[in-house]
Order: sequence, then structure tokens, then C-alpha cells
Amino acid sequence: MKAMVLAAALLLAVGFTQAQNVSINAETMPDIDFSKYKTYAWASQVDSKLDPGLYFLNDLELKQRVRGAVGYAMDGRGYTFTRQSPDLVVNFRVFDKPASIQTYSEYGSDYFTPNEVASLQDPKKVTLDAGSLIINMIDRKTGQTVWFGTASGLTNTNGFDRSENKIRQAVNLIFNQFNYRGDKY
Repeated sequence: MKAMVLAAALLLAVGFTQAQNVSINAETMPDIDFSKYKTYAWASQVDSKLDPGLYFLNDLELKQRVRGAVGYAMDGRGYTFTRQSPDLVVNFRVFDKPASIQTYSEYGSDYFTPNEVASLQDPKKVTLDAGSLIINMIDRKTGQTVWFGTASGLTNTNGFDRSENKIRQAVNLIFNQFNYRGDKY
């Protein structure tokens, strides 16, 4: 019995340690009324097989896991996926190399399609470690980024931690900073 309690305590401690290794940042555009957003669609790069650009991790299985976790988080907050006239366009990327970005201007020309480019009102410099995940939400009508969140620290001794649990944890931690719903729950 003591061994089971000790093992449970050890697992809990390891879980807390892993959660503490992930650092989260999120930013919302000022004066945005999120109650007008009910639907979302994926940005074009989410549906493409490879991510062009120097800093992005190209791994189709990883991309599918992140997409599943982000979609689950959006659906769980009452947003409805639709390909036709969505309110929000959702994009994400995993950075393969460290990067320093000033909001969205330094993602590279391939991060968004021309119709999706946008930035927050007050640019700020964000330093991303290798293995960082960034999630963006863009108002489809205005083309403005209305919210973004990042998670850094998704690496282990073998590089980027591709485990489904780590990805879900990171996405959940990011969405803990997203305090809006697409329904009236």
C-alpha cells in the first residue's frame, strides 16, 4: 500500500514538473467583442501537407495531433467548424528552431496567405524556443488577428516532444488563456 501511495505521489510530482516546463503566453486584441464569433475554419496551411518556411517543423503526424487538439478545444468552447464563411480563421505552427518575432511580422511570407495576414495593434517582441507552438485566430471579415497564444518548452532530450499527451497539455494550457465561448453555455 505504501508503495502504491509513493508511486502515485511520484507520478503526480512528475506531472507537475512537466507542466511547469511549458511556458504560456497569450494576447487578445483590445476592444474585441468575442460574442460575435460563432464559427471557425482552418487556415490554408493547416490543410496543406508541408509548411514552407525556415523555422517550421514539417511533420504530418504532429500536425494532425495539434490540429485535433486545437479543434477539440475550439469545439469544446462552443465554436462550430465550417468551411463556408467562418467568423474566425484558425492557424497554428510549431517552430523547429528558436525564433524572435514581433507579433506576426517576422513569421515569414509563407505563414499566412495574403488574405490572412494581420497583426495586433501594439506589436511586441516574442522570443520562441525551438519546439514552440503558436495558435492564431483571425477575424475573417477584417483580416485582423484577434487572439494568439504560444507554448514553449515542448522539447525533451530527443528534440520536439511529439507525444499526444504533451501536445494536448500544451494546447490546453494555451486555451486556458482563451476565456471566450462561441455559444451561451
